[in-house]
Amino acid sequence: MLAALLLALTAILVSGCGKPRPVDTVNGVTTIEFWNGFTGPDGKTMEKIVRQFNAEHKDIRVRMQIIPWNTYYDKVTLSLAFGGAPDVFILHASRLPEYADAEAILRLDDKVAALGNKVNDWTPRAWAAAHWKGRQYAIPLDCHPIGMYYNTDLFKKAGIVDANGNAKPPTTLAEFLADGKKLTKDTDGDGRIDQWGYIYTWLRTNAHTFLAQYDASWLSKDTRHAAIDSPEASQAFGLMTDLINKYKICPKPEGQDAWNGFRIGKVAMVLEGIYMLSSLEEQKGLNFAGAPCPVFGKRAAVWGDSHMMVMPKKLSAARQKAAWEFMNYLSDHSLEWSKGGQVPVRKSILATPEFRELPVQYQFSKELPYVVYLPQSTATNQVMPFCEAAVEAILNDLMPEKEAVAEANRRIDNVLKRQ
Repeated sequence: MLAALLLALTAILVSGCGKPRPVDTVNGVTTIEFWNGFTGPDGKTMEKIVRQFNAEHKDIRVRMQIIPWNTYYDKVTLSLAFGGAPDVFILHASRLPEYADAEAILRLDDKVAALGNKVNDWTPRAWAAAHWKGRQYAIPLDCHPIGMYYNTDLFKKAGIVDANGNAKPPTTLAEFLADGKKLTKDTDGDGRIDQWGYIYTWLRTNAHTFLAQYDASWLSKDTRHAAIDSPEASQAFGLMTDLINKYKICPKPEGQDAWNGFRIGKVAMVLEGIYMLSSLEEQKGLNFAGAPCPVFGKRAAVWGDSHMMVMPKKLSAARQKAAWEFMNYLSDHSLEWSKGGQVPVRKSILATPEFRELPVQYQFSKELPYVVYLPQSTATNQVMPFCEAAVEAILNDLMPEKEAVAEANRRIDNVLKRQ
C-alpha cells in the first residue's frame, strides 16, 4: 500500500499538483507543524523540548502531533501527496530512501553548507545515513543501536563478576558462551529449563547484527540482488542456530515472549535497542545494566537506525527558515532527548559529563563507530519481511537453511526487479 502511495506521490510532485502549505505568519509569529511517532516516554521528552523551544522563540511556534508508528508513514505519505503535510517530520534512516527518491522531501545541501565546520560534529555513520544518491535530505537527531541488556542479579548469583564484585558482561563469543551456560538453569528441578542465558528478541535486529559481524548483508552492495546465500551469511545463521541446538543456552524463538522473559528475570541476556530502556526502568525489582554487544564474528558490528528530521519539498521560504531553526534546535538539545532513551549523534554532546552519567545510553554510544544501518534502498521496507521469515524458519527448524535462504532470495529479487 505504501509503495503505491509513494508512486502516486511521485506523479503528483512531478506534475506540480501537490498543495504547498500557505505561509502562516500572524503578528510576526510563524506557526509550523511537527509530526513524529513518539508515543512512549520519548514523546513526553519531546513535548518538553518543544515547549522550551516555544518559550525561547517569540517569532516561531511549533505545534507537535504524535501519530502511532503503525499508521504514521501512511499518514505522512497521504499528507505529502494531497496536502496538509507537516513542516518538519521524522523519518527513520531505513525509510529515508523511499521519500528522497520520490522527491517528496527537501534537499538540504545548501542549508547544510551554511553550517560550515559544525557538520563535523555529527558522527560519520549517522551523517552518511542522511544522504541519498549523494544529496543530503535530513539531519540526524539520534541513533538507536542494539546493545546488550543483562540481569545483574543473575550474573552475581552465577559468580560472573569482576574484581570488585560487580556483574561482568561478556565481550567475546567465548565469554558469551561460557556465561550463557552458567546462566541457563533448571531452577525448580522439574527437568525443564526455566532460566535462559540468552534469548532472541526482534529477529530483524538480532540477525542483522550477527550478519554484519560476519561481513554479510541482506542485499548486495549495489542493492540490486539478495545476498543472504553467501558463505558469510551461512556462518552467521550457523552460529545463531548453534546457540539453540548445540550450546543450548537459548530457546527457539517460536512461542516465546522474549522481552517479558527478560523483564521478569527468567532470561539473563538480550540484545535490544536503547529505545527499550524505559520498559526496563518501569519494571519493579529488576536490576539490570547495559553494555556493548559482544563480538560474535569477525568484527564488532551492530544493527542501528536513526530518527531523521526532514522537511517536505513544497515549503515556502518563510516556513523553511522556521523549520530549519527548529531542526537545529532539536539537534543542539539532543542531550535532553537522549534522556528519554536515545543516543545522541553529536560528538560535543557525547563528550559531556552529563551524557556519560546516563549509564545505558553511554554504554550503547560506544557502538556508534561500528553501527551498520539496513541497506540503503527504496525496497528495504518491502524485502525485510522475507528476510525475517527466512531467519524464523531457520531458527525454528521449520525449513533447512538452504531452502529458507533460496526462498527468501527468490522473493527479494522479485521485489528488486520492480524497482
